[in-house]
Amino acid sequence: MPRSTPARAIVPVADLMRMVVSVPTASFREEHVVAMLRGFAAQRGLGFREVAGGNVLVEYQKGTGRRPLVLGAHMDHPGFVITAVKARRLTLAFRGGLPASYGKGEALHIYGADGVWRGTATITSVVASKAPAAGRLAGATAQLDAGLAEVGDYALWDVDVCRIRGSIVHARQCDDLAGVVSILATLDRMVASGAPGHVIGLFTRAEEVGLVGAAAVARAGVLPKDALVVAVECSSMAGGRAEQGGGPIIRVGDVQHIFSPRVTMWMTQIARELATEDRSFKYQRKLMDGGTTEATAYDLMGYETGAACMALGNYHNAGEDGRVAAETVHLGDVEGLARLFERMARDTRRVEAVESDARKRWAGIGRDAAARLKAGE
Repeated sequence: MPRSTPARAIVPVADLMRMVVSVPTASFREEHVVAMLRGFAAQRGLGFREVAGGNVLVEYQKGTGRRPLVLGAHMDHPGFVITAVKARRLTLAFRGGLPASYGKGEALHIYGADGVWRGTATITSVVASKAPAAGRLAGATAQLDAGLAEVGDYALWDVDVCRIRGSIVHARQCDDLAGVVSILATLDRMVASGAPGHVIGLFTRAEEVGLVGAAAVARAGVLPKDALVVAVECSSMAGGRAEQGGGPIIRVGDVQHIFSPRVTMWMTQIARELATEDRSFKYQRKLMDGGTTEATAYDLMGYETGAACMALGNYHNAGEDGRVAAETVHLGDVEGLARLFERMARDTRRVEAVESDARKRWAGIGRDAAARLKAGE
């Protein structure tokens, strides 16, 4: 991959958000996101390549001696793909996780293989999955209302494609295209500053149907063995798991697994330093156990792994009262992730030092413990 060179001023996060989340995508149908990433890399002189079945690496490197920082987000979002067309009756397969109580009567927008809008349809009935994941939306039938439809077309919810109201982004596909935005914003900042560092944006396929792309990447061994891998997600804030607008979230684990304590400690230390330097910078440190993230795949398959996320509203477009809605994220949380990642990229050498300093501190406390306990002080 070519090394990058400074090319341009920083693009506002809101502009990146509008560009990225508007691209139609679904599991196994991420080709338009791939094309957008290829253009982003070319404009900035960044390395670009497809690996392990169509997953994408976008790479920035300047200087030597720093551990690579891999920031990974997935390119897909739950959505329908048309599997049959008979007159104006459409048969749809749903790729992703959403209860089958959603969907009936909802409107859809249809996009062709070229990503261009083709028409509209309305869901007339839904199909629920059977065991072991019983009750999830597996498919549907729909009536074509206007325009055209062909087998292989996308059929995506008729909600805001991208609308920014104040600091809140309302979009059809925040999860995980907003994660993609945070990584692109980081790369954009690194290019603009020309700062030393080695950052690899990892963009994976088919996360919504079982972390397929992440597993393929980890098994293929295409990432540097000494890389620090950080999975970047939008994670449901339902149930008070996190505060939207409370800053980026350093994610300790998920519903299945806890990630590297050393990486989490390092990330937290950097976030704490940023907050000390700039009182406007906020961050959160949470478990976020609303689902499984790609960090589990990377960590269990041998990479030193952490995770970060932003609080997501209307997870997988599940709105109130069984109605589909746009997902939401806070622009400040997305920008906060980029600031955190940029500082992490400059400080990958400190991972071992942060842990070593903590060990020395606790060893000192242990040495003094007997005397202090005896003295009652």
